[in-house]
Amino acid sequence: MPRDRLTWIVVPLAAIGLILTIYWQQQEAARVRAETYANQPVTPPQASATPGTTPLAVTAQPSPTPAQPEVPEQSASLKSDVAKMDFSNLRGGLTQIELLQYKAEDDHPVILSNDRTPAIGAISRNPSDWRDTGYTLTDDQENSSATLTKDFGNNIQVTKTYTVGKAAGVQDPFELKLTIEFKNTGTAAQDVPGFFVNTGAAQPIHANDRSTYTAFDWNRDGKYQQITVDWFNPSSFLWFFQTSAGHDVYSATGDQISWAAVADQYFATILQSKDKSAAQVWAKRDPLSNDPTQRMAWSIQGALGFPGFNLQPGETKSKEFVIYAGPKEYGRLSKLGDDFNSVLNFGWPFGFLSSALLIMMNTIHAFVGSYGLAIILMTVIIRGLLWPIQNTSMKSMRKMAKLSPLVNELKVKYKDDQQRMNQEMMKLYKEYNINPLTGCLPMFIQIPIFFAFYAMLGSAVELRDSSFLWVRDLSQPDTVAHIFGFPLNIIPLVSAATQVWQLQITPKTGDASQQRILLIMPIVFLFICYPFAAALSLYYTASNLFTIGQTYLTMKQTEPELPKPVKAQAVAKKKSYR
Repeated sequence: MPRDRLTWIVVPLAAIGLILTIYWQQQEAARVRAETYANQPVTPPQASATPGTTPLAVTAQPSPTPAQPEVPEQSASLKSDVAKMDFSNLRGGLTQIELLQYKAEDDHPVILSNDRTPAIGAISRNPSDWRDTGYTLTDDQENSSATLTKDFGNNIQVTKTYTVGKAAGVQDPFELKLTIEFKNTGTAAQDVPGFFVNTGAAQPIHANDRSTYTAFDWNRDGKYQQITVDWFNPSSFLWFFQTSAGHDVYSATGDQISWAAVADQYFATILQSKDKSAAQVWAKRDPLSNDPTQRMAWSIQGALGFPGFNLQPGETKSKEFVIYAGPKEYGRLSKLGDDFNSVLNFGWPFGFLSSALLIMMNTIHAFVGSYGLAIILMTVIIRGLLWPIQNTSMKSMRKMAKLSPLVNELKVKYKDDQQRMNQEMMKLYKEYNINPLTGCLPMFIQIPIFFAFYAMLGSAVELRDSSFLWVRDLSQPDTVAHIFGFPLNIIPLVSAATQVWQLQITPKTGDASQQRILLIMPIVFLFICYPFAAALSLYYTASNLFTIGQTYLTMKQTEPELPKPVKAQAVAKKKSYR
């Protein structure tokens, strides 16, 4: 079969294979989620102690709280400039936080935590039994505080006080203060066993949010760690062979654990221990719906664990916490310190580049007032800085294109000896003083930038509800319609078209079959960008258009001349000395 015909068969088959693979993966993921939901026992975690730490009780055991008489339900609410907070005595703390400045799906307000999981600040002994009920609840609107009091038995009284707004004395309006006080009201010394303080829960904001954005984070001695809800799934090899069972509870121990957090794509609840005395964390996930016909989605909850201690008669000991419940804004979290900004989790190895791009985007937005325009201007600036490298690369590719006849001769001459052919081609490039890698250099530079953009735009809360042209929300796909249930997203299609255009006008340096194989790249990037935030496709489209314009300008320049072969120059120089 002729090579050109084979290429035209391979490229469409590769595209079809990619589509079928993605579809099959989605179906397989749905099957795994359904099985995980149907077979979800709750078992206690097995904690492994780290040397130098005191392991806490996380195995199933009776709750330290004796049976409580029925207590009537009490509720209270506090309001700050940015949030409304609801408290319940039967759930032992802050049940949910409504962010007043942010909207979720269907124009509903963004709600942090939910009624299926522990309250923020609830005290528990293990993740299998987190109920913390039976408190007396009072609120003081004048001092912006809510207080919950309860007798834990053995003459140990627990008092939780939440303070919001200016009265809390915190740095940021999205922060509030929590003080948990343990008091021995009896005449004999008492031991307070190890306990956990809960972070509340996080869940997806939009129905199509990726599960990898729902995560539990914690910081140990300046080292950030994270798991997502997918961590609890069974492991498999190539999606066919299950290699390990799923997990019910995540548990870890360590020194100097300063905070734990639950986060979705754009918002986080961070529970910070002021004395950094926590020695353990746990996390678990819960289904958001009991309806098996609905899309499987999960929330994630977590807790900070503290060692037990002894209280003498009349003695009181307190634990102080700062709770941050708000947007994952890099600048805001950076000002709060303690590595709070790590919850954005831009990832390795391009996290530093993502941070720089986010700062750059916000700086430009401060001047132009539009995030869509800011992304385009960022692209122009970045591509402008890369112009000298791109221009040199384009000239090198045009020179290599002139060598194509000689390269093709070598391919014919050494078609049965691939190693010899490669050696002769490298000799040819060396004779004409051409570096074939020069043409690839811009691509090597752009790949890190693309993936840094990918990570940054996936966590930039600034893009939420930011419109541009027909795009209503740059943090979501720019769906304009549905065709047979399939979303029609315009910018990714335009981006793929501009990439094909760019490939068509780029100087050809390989044979026809290699050039056609490059056509699979627009398909690959189309599937990367299609379900993602419109901002990513906007950047990639602007980048392609800039490259296209640059290519046309380079093509108008004087046709580059091939240098004389280095071998010929050396011979001529040798003869001149005779």
